[in-house]
Amino acid sequence: MSKVTHIIFDMFNTLYRFDPERETTQINAAKQIGLNISKEEIIEALNKADIWFAKETSKNSMHLMKEKEKDLFYSNYEKTLFNYAGHKITDKDSSILWNFVKNTKSSLKLFDDAESILSKLKNRNFSTGIITNFDSDGSSLSKSLNLPNLIDHVITSKDAGASKPSKKIFDHSLKIMKINTENCVFVGDQIDTDIIGAQNANIKPILIDREDLYPEYKDCVVINNLNELLDVINL
Repeated sequence: MSKVTHIIFDMFNTLYRFDPERETTQINAAKQIGLNISKEEIIEALNKADIWFAKETSKNSMHLMKEKEKDLFYSNYEKTLFNYAGHKITDKDSSILWNFVKNTKSSLKLFDDAESILSKLKNRNFSTGIITNFDSDGSSLSKSLNLPNLIDHVITSKDAGASKPSKKIFDHSLKIMKINTENCVFVGDQIDTDIIGAQNANIKPILIDREDLYPEYKDCVVINNLNELLDVINL
């Protein structure tokens, strides 16, 4: 393999998490419709619902949806989430859940290992980027998260006019970053969108499996913590 000089990351659950954590928000949302659900149950359900979310947004990009369509989509996400948690809820309840989640103040926070690895990569003069299925442009997202100091390029589905796993968003990102596939890797947490998408674009993928959801996965290198990344790419 050629020397790796460029590392591209997925955003959610790879570099960033929500604060407060999503499971806390969903547990509090459940109380609005009279449900008591454990942290373990909601975490397992969130992992499954995230796979559903990734598949659905790969078919219909969020940036193409109007506000009412987004609300309906996220209400369906809530319904899917709680179905995975063993609770069949009505459309009315799913709407109540989404309205609670939507109006809960939250922010995005770097995982501790993300901040550590990004600093190390910057100090070693690596080129870094983010590819994310996000309905805002990359420049605005980068500024809102104060990313210019840590990440060289942020490319969203809105910028590329396509969502992961489409080859189009990866090709667009490579063009913007002015890099070749043989010199870069892509790190993400979703198999269907991140790993398969990168493979289809001839980029070497690395799966970040924080919750050890894929212990038997063999189709690419798997890490459980971003601090393992430098060892994996033999630096």
